[in-house]
Amino acid sequence: MRLILSLAFPLIISQLIALTLVLTDIWFMSRMSVSALAAGGLGASVYNFVFIMVSSVVGCVANLIAISYGRLVVQREAAESKINHTVKGGIIVSVLVSFGCLFVFNLAPKFLVNAGQPHEVINDAMLYLDAAKWAMLPSLFILVLRGLASATGNVRSVMYMSIATVLINIPLSYLLAFPMNLGLAGLGYGTALSAFIVMAGYGYWLFRHPSYTNYVPWKNLSQYRINATLPIIGLGLPIMLAALMENGLIYGGTLLAGTISVTALAIHQVLLQCLSFTWNINFGFSQAAAILVGRQFGSNDFDAIKATSLKSFILMTVLSLVFCALFIAFPEVIINMFNLNDSGEGAALLFKTVLWVVAISFVVDAWQLLAINLLRGMKIVKGPTVVTAIGYWGFGIPSAWYLTQRYGLTGIWGGIGIGLAVTGVILVIMLQQRLSKATS
Repeated sequence: MRLILSLAFPLIISQLIALTLVLTDIWFMSRMSVSALAAGGLGASVYNFVFIMVSSVVGCVANLIAISYGRLVVQREAAESKINHTVKGGIIVSVLVSFGCLFVFNLAPKFLVNAGQPHEVINDAMLYLDAAKWAMLPSLFILVLRGLASATGNVRSVMYMSIATVLINIPLSYLLAFPMNLGLAGLGYGTALSAFIVMAGYGYWLFRHPSYTNYVPWKNLSQYRINATLPIIGLGLPIMLAALMENGLIYGGTLLAGTISVTALAIHQVLLQCLSFTWNINFGFSQAAAILVGRQFGSNDFDAIKATSLKSFILMTVLSLVFCALFIAFPEVIINMFNLNDSGEGAALLFKTVLWVVAISFVVDAWQLLAINLLRGMKIVKGPTVVTAIGYWGFGIPSAWYLTQRYGLTGIWGGIGIGLAVTGVILVIMLQQRLSKATS
């Protein structure tokens, strides 16, 4: 358990720091106006949705490197070559999908119109999105660097890199948004500029470190071949589809909220940050557990995988229950943070009501996130993708649509909770069956 925590703590801190950047942007938006919060939050949701899709593919670099790292003891030369090819393949994939994303973002206004979003909100949302889209390429490069560092055990550098990102991004975004009067566009440009600065700085530091000189991306340029991308795409596409299912549920709720009112959309953005807070903690923990499982899978130690999985589920369940209790007990902290008392009549009361539903979803969200990451650590991705389709789209989206007609924003989050619960339970059963079969 100590090994899990030693890997998890820096990654959790890194995830929370990344969340701080999002929360800061949302807080800056709330200081502009409730309409800016709704519009900027919508633009951020579009960007985050696309980024999560493509980062699901690039992010499996960490899983592949962890498996190769587990084989270093018995096949050192072959394992190092595999890591090198994975890093270069990750860079190629990052470039290709970043260009593709520029085309996708150009289609965003038409999509939002067809989704029934208010026209005045769409125009302001695009101010943020058109600026933030330039953060895509450096952010994906950072993901490759982070995957290399974390899979090889250098998780503290990931944490320090995240701290540096905050120290650069917050003042830069504030300067562009307020003193330079760029508003929502300034927040987007601040994010993009910060990503470029951190990518260059972290990459320079990482590849000057003796442990990574064999993996320098500007050496052995002949290794930049399309076939280096195939293992990443093969593992990453099912993961991307699973992420599409999950985020289709989450951000489908955003579109439903936009059809209720601007106030409901603004409150929904704040509730998303509440779920994101616990999700980022759970994701950091799940990353650490998946890296450890990947190494154990690389060395064919299934007894160790079973022990790691059990300890991880116990820790994450307890942690999620604690967060559930804290959010329900202290809603005023969030209300004051995002100035909801001044955001229209009944906004704070509606937030308190829906927060109960969101908080109850924390535990099942943790289960599904941990289970799917542990399965990915063993290169099992197709079955979990089918499960997410059943849970998120077969149960979650229809439930959210039906309940919204009766309960409004509360119904949206009730449907999201149902989707997460069904997915989480099925994935836990799948993981248990896989481990029982492997150790029998």
